[in-house]
Amino acid sequence: MAISVNDLAQRLQSIKDEYSNNPNINPAVARREMSEKEAQAIADFVIGRETTVTGTSQSGGTVTGTGVIKE
Repeated sequence: MAISVNDLAQRLQSIKDEYSNNPNINPAVARREMSEKEAQAIADFVIGRETTVTGTSQSGGTVTGTGVIKE
């Protein structure tokens, strides 16, 4: 199940706090680890989310569909 916008914001803030409050961390390591954790938080936000899409059919008419974003 996808997380909410508030959950995503909190997770991103927690990641930033974790690394910015650690004076003993190697910046290169911090950047890599932060990127991995942020990517997972974003994936958790997107994967499993129900979305509606619209498009145009071959004949030119509008097509609308609803589905769940999968990995």
